[in-house]
Amino acid sequence: MTHTRHFSHTTDSGMTLTEVLVAVFIMALAAGMVTMTMRPRADPLEEAATRLERDITAALDLALVTGVPQGFMVTDSGYQRVSWTNQRWVPAPGGTVTFGRTVELDAQRSPTQTPSDTDTPLPDIVLDTTGTAEGKPLKLVRDRETIDLTIAPNGDVTWEAPDA
Repeated sequence: MTHTRHFSHTTDSGMTLTEVLVAVFIMALAAGMVTMTMRPRADPLEEAATRLERDITAALDLALVTGVPQGFMVTDSGYQRVSWTNQRWVPAPGGTVTFGRTVELDAQRSPTQTPSDTDTPLPDIVLDTTGTAEGKPLKLVRDRETIDLTIAPNGDVTWEAPDA
C-alpha cells in the first residue's frame, strides 16, 4: 500500500493592503516629526541685527565695568568696536565684524565725523561710562528688506523684523 501525501504549497506571499497602509502611515508620521523639529532657515538680516544688538549691549556693560568709553565704527559691510585709550579711539581686540555678503548698511547714512581737536574720527555709536549711549539710527538692508535699529540713550537697541 502506498500512501501519497499531498503537501499544499501556498503561493501567498507579500503584504496585505492593511499592512502597506500601516507602514505608509508610520513613515508619514516619522517624516512629520522630523519636519516639525527642524529649525527654520536663519534670516541673515535678522542675524546681523541680533549680533549688532548683542555687541552694543556687551560694549555698554564693558564701559560700565572698566570705566573706559566704548564705541563702534560702522562701515557699509560691518563694524569695529573701539575703545577710548590715550586720548584717542583705538580699535578693540576682536577685529571687524562683517554683516555678510547679502547684508549691508544703507548708503544714505552720514560719514563718520572727525572732531576738530584730534585726528581720530568719532565712532558712529558712543557708549560712555555712565551707561548712556549716543548714536544715530542704523538701517540694515538686504535685497528689498530693511531693519531699522534705534539706539536709546540708555543703550537699549530696538528693531523690528521685516515680516513683523
